[in-house]
Amino acid sequence: MMNFFTTAERLLTWLDVERTFKQKTELWSNLPPGIHSVDCFYDGVDIAYSATTEVVDGWLKEVFGQAYDLTRKTIRLRIADTVYPVNFLIERPLENAKYQPTYPLWRDVTYLKDTTAEDGSPSPGSNKKIAFPTSWADGPQMVSFHSFKGGVGRTTALMTYVAACLQEESISPKKILIIDADLEAPGVSFWLDEINTPTVSFVQLLEALHYPPKNVDGTLDFFVDELKKTSLNVAGSQRELFVLPAALELIEIQDMPVQPEHLARNPENPWVLTDHLHELGKRVGADVVFIDLRAGLSELASPILFDPRVDHFFVSTVATQSVTGMAEVLKCLYTFNSQLSNEEREQAKPSVILSLLTKDLRNATVYEQALKTLGQAYPSGPDDPLTSGVEWLEAEFLSTLMSISSIREAMDSLKQSVTLYATASVWAKALYAPLQPTTTVALANNQSPAATQANAKALFEICRQAQFAETVLVTSMLATEPLRNLGKHFSKELPNVVIVGAKGAGKTFTFRQVVGAQHWPVFLDKVGFPPSTVTEASIFPILWSGNIPDSPSGEIKKTQHFCLKQLELNTSNALAGSDVERKITLAIESPPAHWDDFWDGLICCQFGVADLRTLNNLLESKSKHIILVFDGIEDAFEDPAKDAARDAIQALLKLPNRLSELASRHLGAMIFVRVDYVQVAIRQNQGQFLQRYLPFQLQWNPESFLRLAYWLCCQAEIFTETQGVAENLQIDKIKEHLERLWGKKLGTEKSKESYSSRWVYAALCDLKGNIQARDLVRFLKFSAEIESGRLEGSWPNRILAPDSMRKAIPKCSEEKVSEAQTEITQLREWMRLLDENALTNRKVPFSAKTMHLSTEMLNSLLDIGIIYEDLEGGLGDERLFLPEIYRWGLKFDTSTGGRPRMQALLKKNLGSIPL
Repeated sequence: MMNFFTTAERLLTWLDVERTFKQKTELWSNLPPGIHSVDCFYDGVDIAYSATTEVVDGWLKEVFGQAYDLTRKTIRLRIADTVYPVNFLIERPLENAKYQPTYPLWRDVTYLKDTTAEDGSPSPGSNKKIAFPTSWADGPQMVSFHSFKGGVGRTTALMTYVAACLQEESISPKKILIIDADLEAPGVSFWLDEINTPTVSFVQLLEALHYPPKNVDGTLDFFVDELKKTSLNVAGSQRELFVLPAALELIEIQDMPVQPEHLARNPENPWVLTDHLHELGKRVGADVVFIDLRAGLSELASPILFDPRVDHFFVSTVATQSVTGMAEVLKCLYTFNSQLSNEEREQAKPSVILSLLTKDLRNATVYEQALKTLGQAYPSGPDDPLTSGVEWLEAEFLSTLMSISSIREAMDSLKQSVTLYATASVWAKALYAPLQPTTTVALANNQSPAATQANAKALFEICRQAQFAETVLVTSMLATEPLRNLGKHFSKELPNVVIVGAKGAGKTFTFRQVVGAQHWPVFLDKVGFPPSTVTEASIFPILWSGNIPDSPSGEIKKTQHFCLKQLELNTSNALAGSDVERKITLAIESPPAHWDDFWDGLICCQFGVADLRTLNNLLESKSKHIILVFDGIEDAFEDPAKDAARDAIQALLKLPNRLSELASRHLGAMIFVRVDYVQVAIRQNQGQFLQRYLPFQLQWNPESFLRLAYWLCCQAEIFTETQGVAENLQIDKIKEHLERLWGKKLGTEKSKESYSSRWVYAALCDLKGNIQARDLVRFLKFSAEIESGRLEGSWPNRILAPDSMRKAIPKCSEEKVSEAQTEITQLREWMRLLDENALTNRKVPFSAKTMHLSTEMLNSLLDIGIIYEDLEGGLGDERLFLPEIYRWGLKFDTSTGGRPRMQALLKKNLGSIPL
């Protein structure tokens, strides 16, 4: 609220003067040249300087505006028109000015500024160098739970993680230490039974550490001995819980001379409190120390809250007050952590638990607003907008958890919190995971860097060949659901279908598999249908991609000649690719009265007959069946919006209707076409048309996406399983095997990084969840290429390092956009406008007007999935987003607000991000 007032209006006491100085100088770290120090006291401020008085006066005028009296050298306070004197102290210039350290306290951190550079790395800023703590070599994991408001389920969430650790299924002994550090409203302390209440408290520990009776070692040993006397054994003697209550009696809190901030103001080591708590946990033998912190912006919590070595969990409801306060906490933490290295910042990534959620709250606007507000407070790095700055967790509301009165009751009841307990169990499993892998899959993962690079090179070669089906024929094939549906519908009858798919969905790949099979039963055998159960039919390609060579001994002519020989017809009637192209070009220049007749003629001339009915009768007389296959419509008609092209495509797409009118039909058709061509050509009843052929539409869902990745690895002999395994293995097993390819997470298993499968899917799909096979193949190609050239050591338990995967996304996007703009007219036109108008400041989200998008152009790109419009986010005109697979190639950056929003849009549109 202070931003709404001028500096002069804010000055009520000398403390407001000091706050203004701190804010303007970023806690004394950004003083103007020639001004060495500023010290505020209740009766005036001392300014030590070596510059001219004019320089000092000018700076004070800049800081305080009309409140600074240049003549009287005073600052006016509003209460009773009091004046606050300014004392000028002349000093000699200091060569090496020494500043006070920035302590991990709210009163210091609030004045810091984010120093993150554009590339996401720490940049040299004006902030004082923070003396970050030294990592521990061993000892327990340190975990804190904090909330801005009380009553949001913070202690319940903490105890859920404790319960998950104690119930973790491995047979190793487990010891947990809980420290109730809420020194204003203790929680866990009141859950202790009398027999399990120790004779020492956290307040006493603070006092004994600040004023050790003998030394710190003696103090810690004493507290360890006392804690061991009252530990709880849960589910056997090997699972032990120690609890250090906040206080034994409330009088300790009411009269508390030593507080956490007193230890934190140690100039030699501001992190001494966490060091002592870590050592306490180490001496008690704990695997993990859980600290329940005081809610709010309290210095009772800050020394631990800002320690990057601690695994931080923040708990908030979606209520506005809770979210607003938690956003402030996260902003300060983000600013503080911005001076860490990239690796350290990843390790310090916080978790946010949205608690007390109900089904209605999840569907309400406050839920989405909470994600947006909290996500912007601690954003992700600009190099990876799909990795959240925070780890998002949820806890549902359960009335039964509101009345827990003991730790033993909590251990039994907290399993009911299904969502959070499941998350906590995964966390606990990672905590207790052995250093050396024990599972069969994991054991196979560890290999030498040379072997990893060899696998990466093999994968690169397979993906390079598979990426463009038009140029290289890959003989094996993954039987996806649309292909299996062809078998289900057309084993006993001839296929008569239009197979629709987006660019890169695998249309030409499937076309070539059909053509290469020559017989319909041979093709269906590849997708799991025994040839003996399938109607015999020969394949005859009529139209194909211009990138497929049409040599006399090539796959097209082999299949055409095979079919004609079956009918005892002259093979010379088969048209060459150039002949087909010429006939189409002439027809476009001089359109026929009926395009139906053109297509019928193009088909029938190659069989030496006049029309389809005659051809069908010929086949019936010979007891033969033929399937006519078409691909390469996009090559034949570059602009489907032109009248002649639209009419021609529409007539071809209606060929199955004309074939259906034949009595005793011996002719079938398979027409492969891009979905945007269908949208242009079919003007009426477009939805009904697409619905009719929906079972055969080449779409890739999350499951088939993973199966394709696994299948490609089998082709590269990374996995030794047969093709059938990729088609039939349970999806959980495939995910487990793919950990061999890209790991479980983008970081270590214990990290808060995204799960690899989920991240790859989110990076490659559009914001409606649509994904194309070619993009996955492209991604694996680039990732493997980068990995095979890595000079530094690879990750021993995976082939593709996280860094290689991240670097592959821009390359994928650039290649995809380059490819798409040659084929999609509206995209090509938009890119031309962006360049012509020198729109270099491109950021997501954006408005149609600023990026020169006409209504027609926008609607076209929305339909294709290149742009997504968020109509419900309250973003005003700047509500247009680009999926990552297009954003990099179109040279758009992401604003801080755009990064969390992209994640939220995926989650909103899909319900949850798959995998």
